[in-house]
Amino acid sequence: MDILKEGTIYRLENYSSNGNQELVFTERVESGYRAGTTNEEVVNVLIDRFYHLQKNNFSAENQCIILLLKNVRRMLAKRLNRKIGNVKKYNEQTSTPT
Repeated sequence: MDILKEGTIYRLENYSSNGNQELVFTERVESGYRAGTTNEEVVNVLIDRFYHLQKNNFSAENQCIILLLKNVRRMLAKRLNRKIGNVKKYNEQTSTPT
């Protein structure tokens, strides 16, 4: 893995061949948001991947990883709900009655 832009763009090496691929996260910019994926999407991909691995070849480690990733997903959802709630509160406090 190479960090192309800290926290936002990563170059991931292919496993058994030359080449790589980029993982780009969404980013806030002056005009709004730059297109990219989210932490939630990456965690969902990993959960699906480990379910697939588990189906083909059960292991206690894979099962533990699935449980931990589900906890990560739950924490990300909790974090997002809190952030959304904070934005709603801010908007309510700053809006003027008409």
